[in-house]
Amino acid sequence: MNKFNYLINKAIEVAAKAHERHYRKVTDIPYIVHPFEVAMILQENGADDEVIAAGILHDTLEDTDLTEDDIKEIFGDRILELVLGASEELEGRENRSWYERKLHTIESLKNAKEHVKMIACADKLSNIRSMLNGYNEMGSKLWDRFNAPYEKQKWYYQSLIQSLKSLEGLTMYAQFQEAVEFLFKD
Repeated sequence: MNKFNYLINKAIEVAAKAHERHYRKVTDIPYIVHPFEVAMILQENGADDEVIAAGILHDTLEDTDLTEDDIKEIFGDRILELVLGASEELEGRENRSWYERKLHTIESLKNAKEHVKMIACADKLSNIRSMLNGYNEMGSKLWDRFNAPYEKQKWYYQSLIQSLKSLEGLTMYAQFQEAVEFLFKD
């Protein structure tokens, strides 16, 4: 088995187990579909194997019992660094408001390494696609399923476009920008 197959397969295995019985916010689709979509977006945009593996694992530290030590032990320092870079600030996360967490994400992405930005962009593109599907099904009732209303979501996603601007030229950035403009048109 080559390195690619090992990394990607191991990341899929670990993420699928960690996200077992988790579902997407807008649907009853198993959550693991999201990290898989992130991986596909990254692959389509030329990311290397470790970035793709980190994309599959990107939500495990925020949303599961998997720890930094677990990721480091299984995947090594680079993948841990990428997952941490693409995660919200973990320490004290539960004590910060939605706005504070999102503002920190916006600010940290401005100066993040390009591979971290790629993971974040793929993540946000997957999220906005899910939101678009939800909006098509339920209209403005979609916003009731989130921790922040339409206007705050609009601010967050429009701010992310600016934070990720260095990715201009990548297909996923153009798709992300287009989807944000479409969903939040007034």
